[in-house]
Amino acid sequence: MTFYSALQLDPAILKQKIKENTSTKEKNWFIKVIIVRAVLIVLFAIIFISLLSRLFGNENSAMAVVLFCTLLGIRFVDFGYRIKDSLVNLGVVFLILLISPLLTHDINPFLAFVVHFISISLILIMTSQNPKMGNAGLYMFGYIFLCGNYVSGKSFINRAILTFIGFLLCGTILYIKHNHKNRDTDFLTVLKEFNMNDAKTLWQLRISLGMSILFLLSRLFNIEKFIWAGFACSSLLTTYPINVEGRLPERIIGVVIGSILFGIIYSIIPSSLISLAGPISGICLGLCATYRYKTILNCFGALTMATSIYGLTGAISLRIIDNIIGVIFGYVFFHIFQKIFVKSNKKLSFE
Repeated sequence: MTFYSALQLDPAILKQKIKENTSTKEKNWFIKVIIVRAVLIVLFAIIFISLLSRLFGNENSAMAVVLFCTLLGIRFVDFGYRIKDSLVNLGVVFLILLISPLLTHDINPFLAFVVHFISISLILIMTSQNPKMGNAGLYMFGYIFLCGNYVSGKSFINRAILTFIGFLLCGTILYIKHNHKNRDTDFLTVLKEFNMNDAKTLWQLRISLGMSILFLLSRLFNIEKFIWAGFACSSLLTTYPINVEGRLPERIIGVVIGSILFGIIYSIIPSSLISLAGPISGICLGLCATYRYKTILNCFGALTMATSIYGLTGAISLRIIDNIIGVIFGYVFFHIFQKIFVKSNKKLSFE
């Protein structure tokens, strides 16, 4: 295995190789790989997001973040059908990510619910042919994040240009990496598989309906910084195989520990060093393989930005409360959905 090919491996795989190897030399080699990998990803993120934010405005940094995450994911995961249809649908997905936040921002909350439901359903149908590959979580993150970072006017025009550039970049990578796959499967075949007796279809419906209801509730009750509740809920509903019971306590524990740790560090280090919390936590995140520790470290970047708006206590309280709202809603909705749509059909299996 070359150093470059090892850099492409997931941290969980690299850690397993470190654990399994009896040779000190090989252990150290894989340790070096996982550290270099984490540093390179953070450096690439800083350069990529900073450059696009400077070119298209800081208000469009959210789209730059989404493009960065998509780039990382699309290198390894395709859509599960032929490349021609995949490229067309990638364009549709990017168009939804661009337009839906604008459409849903000022309209009636119940009409916005319909737009969210249609948008999320289309994204999941087009990108999540193989649920285990994680595309649902990736594109739901992008959708929630952009809906929470609405822009209009000239900023929207800049975002549209950035989105088009992002589509060209991601489409090129999708073609280079996956054009040889699934040549005998077209998107029409995927659509024909869509039915209410199929486990994958119900999984997609569960995410679409649950997240759309949460968007509706966030509007009706004016949930502050609702994207944090959205991320928490999505982390439960997009799991495949289903792991709601395991994710709920892991999310809450991770958020509480991460928020408290950030508060302690923020209070004892010079304010001039606070900006380093994001990059350092990003490097540490690249070394993590478990959901709880990833949740802990994600708090640092999120709270670094939120503290400047809400203050330390306000940001920490808001992050913990929003995450609890998100996971509790996701947990309750999941069991209601299971009772209505799944329990009656004994043939279904989400495994």
